Amino acid sequence: MRDSRQQHGHLERMVPYTPYRQRSRNANYISPLLKYTMFFFNFVFWLVGGGLIGIGFYALVDQWQSKEGVRIDSVADVLFNVGLIIAIIGVLIFFVSFAGCIGALRENTGLLKLYSIALLIFFLAELLIAILCFVFPHKIEGFVSDYLTDNMIKKYREDADLQNLIDFIQKEFKCCGLSNRNFEDWSKNEYFNCTRRELNPSVERCGVPFSCCKNATDMSSGLINIMCGYGVQNPVVSEFTLITNDGCSNSH
Repeated sequence: MRDSRQQHGHLERMVPYTPYRQRSRNANYISPLLKYTMFFFNFVFWLVGGGLIGIGFYALVDQWQSKEGVRIDSVADVLFNVGLIIAIIGVLIFFVSFAGCIGALRENTGLLKLYSIALLIFFLAELLIAILCFVFPHKIEGFVSDYLTDNMIKKYREDADLQNLIDFIQKEFKCCGLSNRNFEDWSKNEYFNCTRRELNPSVERCGVPFSCCKNATDMSSGLINIMCGYGVQNPVVSEFTLITNDGCSNSH
């Protein structure tokens, strides 16, 4: 009996005593509400990222099977390939939200640090773009008007996804052309420019897309008149009343 007491006392002396305040400071406590809220929202974004990856790859496969194929010869080909951009955004959302989702669920500090760093990078990138737009508004506007507009207009017939995007923007915002030159932007496209008929035998010569028209849809039949913008750039025809005269960069 005495030996057992001596052993017990010896064990008590071997166990170090940690004050309560020190133990509370060293403990990593995460609120269950915060934990599962973070998990839920990141899980939703994880599903959204997976959906965007599927849509993007479906568009890329559709482009690959078409006659044109997927062309990535320059930076502009990447920027204006809608399917590729959707796939890239989907991959970023998928992996970042996965890190936040699993990091919150398993309380993994490594994944949570990765998640926090990714969000910080996204925030700083958005802040930098906002500052550049505020400090250099004319240069940014010139870049959008010249580089982006030229490439989007020129590639209008080369990429069906880009074509649908431009048509959606022009119909939704009731505008024609992407810069402040409005419908004249379409003279940069090889199908719509007003060069001599020998150089441009296209039936769309001196025209604009149907999405520029004010009333492209026949109310009685519900069909879209894709020829409503034909010849409107021709000064002899001058049917400017049929199309919207505001560029999309000036639309509100």
